[in-house]
Amino acid sequence: MRYLLRGIVYVGVYALLAAVFRNHRLAQSVFGNVGLLIPALTVCFIVVRRRSDWRGAQRLFWDSCLLGMVLWSVGHVGWAFSDLVLQQVSWVQWHALFSLCGGLGLLVALLARPHLGPRENATAAIAVKLVSYGVLGGFIYAYFVLVPSVVPTGAPGAESMMLTLVQIQRLLLLLGTGAAFYIARRTEWASTYRLLFIGATAGFFLRFLTSLAIAGGSYHSGSLFDLAWIIPYLCYAWAALEAPASPHDAAAQVQVQASGGAPSAVLSAIPVLLIPLIGYGLLRLEPLGEPGDSFRILLTTMTTVVGLGLVTLHLSMQGTELQRTDARLRLLATATEQTGDLILITKADGGFEHANDACVRALGYSRRELSALFLHDLLEPGFERIVEQIPAEVRVKGVWRGTLLHRRRDGSVFPVSSTVAALKDAEGRVVHYVAVERDIADELRLRDQLVHSERLSAVGELVAGVAHEINNPLQTIVGCVELLLEERKGDEDQVRDLQLVRQEAARAGQIVRNLLAFVRRGASDRTSTDLNQIVKTTADLREYHLAHQNITLLMDLHPGALPVLANREEIQQVVLNLLMNAEQAIVSGPGIGTILVKTTSTGTSHTLQVADDGPGIGQELRGKIFEPFFTTKEVGQGTGLGLSISLGIASSHGGALELCPSTGSGHAARLEGAEGADSPKGACFKLTLPAQVLAPVRALEAPGVFNGAAKEARLRALIIDDESAIRDLLTRILDRRGFAVAQAPTAAEGRRLMQQRFDLVLCDVKLGDGSGIDCYHYLRHKGALSSTRFVFITGDAGAIEDMPDAADVSVLAKPFTASDLDRLLSGMQVGV
Repeated sequence: MRYLLRGIVYVGVYALLAAVFRNHRLAQSVFGNVGLLIPALTVCFIVVRRRSDWRGAQRLFWDSCLLGMVLWSVGHVGWAFSDLVLQQVSWVQWHALFSLCGGLGLLVALLARPHLGPRENATAAIAVKLVSYGVLGGFIYAYFVLVPSVVPTGAPGAESMMLTLVQIQRLLLLLGTGAAFYIARRTEWASTYRLLFIGATAGFFLRFLTSLAIAGGSYHSGSLFDLAWIIPYLCYAWAALEAPASPHDAAAQVQVQASGGAPSAVLSAIPVLLIPLIGYGLLRLEPLGEPGDSFRILLTTMTTVVGLGLVTLHLSMQGTELQRTDARLRLLATATEQTGDLILITKADGGFEHANDACVRALGYSRRELSALFLHDLLEPGFERIVEQIPAEVRVKGVWRGTLLHRRRDGSVFPVSSTVAALKDAEGRVVHYVAVERDIADELRLRDQLVHSERLSAVGELVAGVAHEINNPLQTIVGCVELLLEERKGDEDQVRDLQLVRQEAARAGQIVRNLLAFVRRGASDRTSTDLNQIVKTTADLREYHLAHQNITLLMDLHPGALPVLANREEIQQVVLNLLMNAEQAIVSGPGIGTILVKTTSTGTSHTLQVADDGPGIGQELRGKIFEPFFTTKEVGQGTGLGLSISLGIASSHGGALELCPSTGSGHAARLEGAEGADSPKGACFKLTLPAQVLAPVRALEAPGVFNGAAKEARLRALIIDDESAIRDLLTRILDRRGFAVAQAPTAAEGRRLMQQRFDLVLCDVKLGDGSGIDCYHYLRHKGALSSTRFVFITGDAGAIEDMPDAADVSVLAKPFTASDLDRLLSGMQVGV
């Protein structure tokens, strides 16, 4: 709007000064020539300043306009020199050819079609085409205006012909800008073409009036007739100022229409065909006589030679461009066929146009079969509505992204992540849709595995909290039963009942400990642990479930400890995966069977073997079972990650996980080292871990009943626990063993009492106002550990495994019996 106001002001000032200087011819001529030159130079200034904003064909368009304005300005300066200095006003002198050719700049520039994009690869060929039509226009002006002007008797006719050609050129410009505006009405170049069309329209009608004035001899520079140049040039400057810049994003440069091909070659050859036709044909129809005809022959011949050279150059460039395009197409086709993504090209109505090799393999159809199908034919029922919504979303957003469920030729289905974009023709109509899809079945399985792991983690947190609440009542039950057993030694029936209660309570406590040991979230650091203990804990968790599946679990554990440096939770996961694989093999086969778990040691390594008497693993599958996502289970029954993860865990521990060598027919595997019928004949997996070499340790004192030394010296004990029932129970037990007992319900009270001297401190790990670890640190800081036996009592013994500074502290795991406590106290003597 601001530029429009400036243009109106400029036109108004020009009209006002034209009226003021109307009776002053010299001043009017000076003012008029300068006033005409300013709009043309404004166009040149704007194009030069914004030239870096455009690229390719779009820059070529404005360069052609710039060249036209420069030629017109040179011609106008020549005309002004004749008018002001030579005082000879003539329209057919040398400068006329510059002005006339300058007027062709915008008309020829329209052939670049900048609304189709930069098209940088085709810029050179487009430039040759523009030069060809520029040569044709220059030839016509020279033939009909310049040559007759040098013939003494032809000058009047030359001026009339010039005015006619100018008006024809203005009409062609009007039609060309109008057609360009209509074709590009839906593009960002519509406003630019509209301004050019307005300027061309104003120029056509105003120049018609100016031509009448020139023909009648009433034109004078500085009059209102100059608006025939001023208004169009101001519109051209406005169009150049607001023209859209070329996109810098390569993805946004969509090549809507190729610049090569037969139509382009014919279009470039038209000027070369017209030049000799016009030049030699008019010599017959309207001869000028000598020397005019000789000039025309020479001009026609030279221009034809130039035109033929341009056509040859265009054909050569077109051939090179075709070779480059063909090579690029082959490269893109190869990349499209080699990619693992599924690429589908469909017609606007959904019919198939093309599918790459990956798509053909994934769907199971041949390309001939696909050509007769539509997209909805390859989708699971229910996805048709989504397909119907894709075109609308592509029109609005330019792209559609979502998940589809494809159906293969054999009826199976698989999910894909799909991205759909549209291909449009030169008029903006959608002619094809391109879909790039990726099979996400493996990703979904992995996501399910992660969700399952997170659920197990949440269950672990829940179990840890619940176990603490269960172990405290169990401890009270076990302790009270122990006291009753000591008081009811004479009544055998009651003793038997109490022993049964103690046995079942101990069983419940063991179940809770097994759960805690399995689900507790451990640190990533590896610690010394017993492979036998891990195997037994994990097997105990599955034993009840296996029994309900009619599967017998046989344990053959090495008699001694099997120390390994490992992450307990990771090795538990491996053992559980092997047990579950064996279970599923039996369930999917005979339904009733046996799982044998055996641990052995070679001194440098420890081995776990898990074997089943299921159907076994065929030779064709033995090389694939450790691959990620490989599974023989039904959809939804497994992720195919168990053995792959287990192999990774074993390797990270410096060990190995392998399938035992098969025997017999090749479909069975025997447990290594087992004999005869005791060895199941299904699959057998072997986990090998490096043995940990431990330094010799002092032998533990033989457990026994507390020796009563406490009664002689009355040892002092402190019980720190937030459960009053447990405090009272332990007080009674220790009191019977001769201890003087003090109680602390909180960590703070415990620290206060520990300022006194105690021979024994029994402290819970989890307290209401803190942690038993804090109490231990307090006692150690006080330097009293040398004379005080500190013992943790907890329902989750694993909770202190990751505390290196408390590794040497004794632990009583709830629920513990009086015998467990006696074994702990057996080494304590008076003064110790």
